[in-house]
Amino acid sequence: MIETSKDLLYVVLAFSVLWLTIFISWMLYYVIMMLRQANKAITSFREKMEKISQTVDKIKEKFENTSAYLGLIGKAVEKMVEFVGERKKKSRK
Repeated sequence: MIETSKDLLYVVLAFSVLWLTIFISWMLYYVIMMLRQANKAITSFREKMEKISQTVDKIKEKFENTSAYLGLIGKAVEKMVEFVGERKKKSRK
């Protein structure tokens, strides 16, 4: 089987290539797993940001609706104050 030193060299090179292939495969597996976890983290972050964005939009919408009513309420309070003021003036006379 192994008759010359050249044959031994080929056997050693074959084992070296085998171990190098195993090491590269192992390293590639861990790189892929890290990228997968990074992808999951980014997806989770995007989902949370979307929920925050939706919540902010709802709050903004409620403030916009409330501000539309605040103008009307302010005018109504102003009219009531004027009315009470006029009633007090009439009752003093």
